[in-house]
Amino acid sequence: MTDIPFPILIAFTFLFGCLFVLHMHRRHQDAQRALPELADYLATHNQQAPACNRCGSANLKEMGLHDANDVRRIVSCADCNRMLYQYQREQAPESGDEA
Repeated sequence: MTDIPFPILIAFTFLFGCLFVLHMHRRHQDAQRALPELADYLATHNQQAPACNRCGSANLKEMGLHDANDVRRIVSCADCNRMLYQYQREQAPESGDEA
């Protein structure tokens, strides 16, 4: 075996696992931030209305960059999950119940 104590190996494995997960999350966020705006996406792919350039589906889903109510929206294909473009919403919906 090795001369390194088992708890130290577990701690290093946990540390490097956490760093790997954080690295992958950061790469995904960077990819989202690098997406083109809607007008650029439509011009690049010669489209009149937004549709997926991989599978051709017009079934799209959107989510906020940081949370569900974020003004910056990321749009992706609902069928193949490819990230397509981003846009700025006018303003975030009000949080709270309107009664």
